[in-house]
Amino acid sequence: MIRSADAHAASFGLACWHGAAPRMQIAHSHDDVEINLAPVDLEYLIDGRAAVIPAGTLAVFWAARPHQLVRGTGDLPVTWLTAPLVQVRAWSLPAEFLTRLFAGEIVLVPEAPGMALADGVAHWQDEVRGTGPLHDAAALEIEALVRRVAHAAAGSARAIAPAASGLRPEVAAMAAWISLHAADDIGVADVAAQAHLHPRYAMEVFRAAMGVTIGEYIAQGRIARAQHLLLSTDASIADIAQRAGFGSSSQFYALFRRRCGTTPAAYRRTLMRDR
Repeated sequence: MIRSADAHAASFGLACWHGAAPRMQIAHSHDDVEINLAPVDLEYLIDGRAAVIPAGTLAVFWAARPHQLVRGTGDLPVTWLTAPLVQVRAWSLPAEFLTRLFAGEIVLVPEAPGMALADGVAHWQDEVRGTGPLHDAAALEIEALVRRVAHAAAGSARAIAPAASGLRPEVAAMAAWISLHAADDIGVADVAAQAHLHPRYAMEVFRAAMGVTIGEYIAQGRIARAQHLLLSTDASIADIAQRAGFGSSSQFYALFRRRCGTTPAAYRRTLMRDR
């Protein structure tokens, strides 16, 4: 949300924000762990799945998966926090918690003492932008909050409520199908067929609702799957490229580097060295 004009950013960094939230005009992705909280239910489309995050609940997810707030909150404020995955990995959080995030789960934790996100963000949002002692203090406090959230999430299996996505039914159907089939050999015509639309019209309505093309949304899903495989398996880069739906290793390398700012092998080394 912090830079919602970007369809993809390598990372938003350690950042936070508090304020009213309009509907996001674009489905985006970034390689951070994101936590958000609102006094009203939040309606999201995350990796093609419609979901409602209940009011007063901390929601944690891996933002490398394409996501979009599909209904604004009016004048009511939302609080966001992002922490780069490479930094989160260095915190040595419980493996079970990280596995749930990497698998695409939205982890829900009721707000509780020691996890008052809005109170923390009130002073962190300025401190994390700078350097020096206050930045370091904010980073430690954010780490402590995330550790408490991970501890509270242990053994929790609270489900995300199914919901209408706030999008046109045809667009929601196409996004959900892409989520399931991004790793397959699919194109615009295949996606359009799921909504019984002509491909040209499907491209128009999809981009109008999601802010990205069908091809871009497929690419977001494939990159997210590749990142998951790099972190959760020992498979070769060539095998991951194939399993994530890329036609060739060279295509995979080029797109991964453009979106993530590094090569797949370097990404794996950086993220796995603190495991």
